Amino acid sequence: MSLTIRRATISDVQIISALGITTCYEAYFELDPSKDLAEYCVKFFSLEALTAEFEDTSSTFLIAELNCKAIGYAKLREGKKIECLQGKNAIEVQRIYILEKMKGKKLGAKLMEKCFEIAREKNYETLWLGVWDKNIAAQKFYEKIGMKIIGITDFSDGKNEFINLVFATEIL
Repeated sequence: MSLTIRRATISDVQIISALGITTCYEAYFELDPSKDLAEYCVKFFSLEALTAEFEDTSSTFLIAELNCKAIGYAKLREGKKIECLQGKNAIEVQRIYILEKMKGKKLGAKLMEKCFEIAREKNYETLWLGVWDKNIAAQKFYEKIGMKIIGITDFSDGKNEFINLVFATEIL
């Protein structure tokens, strides 16, 4: 089993789009109305939307490949301010997704390790993310890798409002 995690480039935009739609739908299909979730996935993981994100210098995309096959990705976002982290030099993991059939193999932890590495390279002191309060599996994963709940924030898919728990950890 050969896992590589690398910085994604604009030439990976179609792969990120396919992974984004697939993994987002897999993660939330039981908890979100199907029509709303499908509209969200198609809008936010479109080639146009992702191309704009790739062109934004505050974004860093990572792609995880197992035996040269894309199995997940992460997106780090700089500059997002959140009340519970005021005064902290913090970077957000805006997205991290692994294909459902690849879960349970510690691949998500390796992808998070790469997020920590990049955060350190960029001289951040804190890494944070928001996770839906109903996504218990993700919460358990973040707790397992040492992150703690430090606050709450809201999230909108354009039609529905959700509560996200804010997890954070100091970067060692």
